[in-house]
Amino acid sequence: MTKKFVALLVLLLITGLLGVAGCAPADSDTADPAQAGPAPTSTVTVGGSTSVYVAVVPLADRFMEINPGVVVESHSLGSTAGIVGANEGTFDIGMTSRDLEGEELGWGLQEILICRDAIAAIVHPDNPVRELTMEQLSQIFTGEITNWAEVGGNDLGITVIIREDGSGTRGAWEDMVHEDVDPAPTLIMTGTGGVKSGVAGDPSAISYITLAALDETVRALPIDGVEPSIDTVLAGDYAIARPYLFLTKGDISPLAQKFIDFVLGPEGQQILEDDGMVRIN
Repeated sequence: MTKKFVALLVLLLITGLLGVAGCAPADSDTADPAQAGPAPTSTVTVGGSTSVYVAVVPLADRFMEINPGVVVESHSLGSTAGIVGANEGTFDIGMTSRDLEGEELGWGLQEILICRDAIAAIVHPDNPVRELTMEQLSQIFTGEITNWAEVGGNDLGITVIIREDGSGTRGAWEDMVHEDVDPAPTLIMTGTGGVKSGVAGDPSAISYITLAALDETVRALPIDGVEPSIDTVLAGDYAIARPYLFLTKGDISPLAQKFIDFVLGPEGQQILEDDGMVRIN
């Protein structure tokens, strides 16, 4: 075997090895996309008040629609859970329909007003009572008035339905309607939907829900002659009104801030108004 022939074999072998090595990255780049795992998504977690949750769902839907790949996770758990969740970092944004109180005031939470809401006293549509005074309403919820006949209705015992412990709606109602007086013996229902169903199925019942949750299954009572509505809240005429708040703590993600900015912006505020809230601008 001549030296020239051996040199040629070595050259061919080296060329082949280099060719194999050069192909490895190309094989990796063209791997089956199905094996690469899902593309990462950006998520904002929002949790707390069941009343604020009702208002936030359409906002989250619209935000995700205009920001493909973004997920806004909304959790309906009650105002206290929203406050604790914002403090402990469980949620990027907490939701509450009551003001902070007690030790919560020292947790360093930032309160962001997103809109205002009224709380309506509701009865069964067939209840003949058409309005109550604030004093009568307070006396019903503290057990001083126990029969509808005492306020112009049928001779029928009143079933008082209230929200569960930790509900921002319950806290706001008790502060504004019968401060420092315990509610009457009651039925306790969980969430806005539970309360509304309870009243819709009981002609003797009375309770309260957010203005935005009103529908034909129940009837709202004017208080001191004033209907609960956006106009009466704006005018300051309807007494049982409260803030809807977002809560954050410390530095938050750019995406969470972007969602807050959307809610406070023109489109977000219009969505809230269309759903029965009182916009802040």
